[in-house]
Amino acid sequence: MGSTKNRIVKAAVKLFKERGFHQVTVRNIAEEAQVSNGGFYHHFKTKDELLFYINEFIMDYVIKCAEKVIRKPQTPVEKMYGIVSSFVRAFYVYNLEVVVMYQESHYLAPEYYEKMRVKRDQYSQIVMEVIEEGVRTKEFRNVEPIKMIGFMIFGMVNWTYTWYEPTGELSIEEISERYVDFIFNALLTEEAKKNTNYKKYFIPCLDLE
Repeated sequence: MGSTKNRIVKAAVKLFKERGFHQVTVRNIAEEAQVSNGGFYHHFKTKDELLFYINEFIMDYVIKCAEKVIRKPQTPVEKMYGIVSSFVRAFYVYNLEVVVMYQESHYLAPEYYEKMRVKRDQYSQIVMEVIEEGVRTKEFRNVEPIKMIGFMIFGMVNWTYTWYEPTGELSIEEISERYVDFIFNALLTEEAKKNTNYKKYFIPCLDLE
C-alpha cells in the first residue's frame, strides 16, 4: 500500500468511525489525508469503493489467518483455538478498521455487498469444516443443526467491537482466553475435556471457599 493511499485509508477510517459513512465527503477525506481531490480519485473511483476496500482488507486478513491455522496438522480443538484467537486478535490489530466494517458495512453498494457476502461465506465455510471435523472425531458435541454452532460462536465474538477498548482493563490475549474458555466449555465433549493437551485452553476456576 503506497503512502498516499495509506493516508487516505487511515483518514477515511477515522472519519467514518467518528461521523458515519454518509456524513463524510470525499473532500473531508482528502483534507484529513492532506491530499488533493485528484489524489483521492487516483486511488479510489468513489467513496463506496473506499468503504469496500476497508471491509475487504479486514475479511482478507481473518480469512488468511484461518487458512494458516487449518493448513497445520492439528486436531479440531487446536484448529478452533487458532481460529477464535486470531479472529479476536483482529479487534486489536485493526481496531478502528474492524469497527468501521461492522458499523458501516450495511452502506456498501450492492455490487460490493455481494462481494463481501462471498468472503463471509468463505470464512464461514472454513469454520464449519472444522466444526464438522470435531463432531466426527467426537471432540465437539453434536448439536443439531451443526451450522448453528458456528452462528453462536461468531455471533458472540462479533459483538466485541461494541465494547472492546485497546486500553481497557484486559489485554486482547486475556479477552481471547476468556472467549476460548467459554466456547470450549460448551463445545467440547466431556471426553475431550479430559485430554491433558487441552487443559491450557481452560481458565482455572477460583476457589470461593
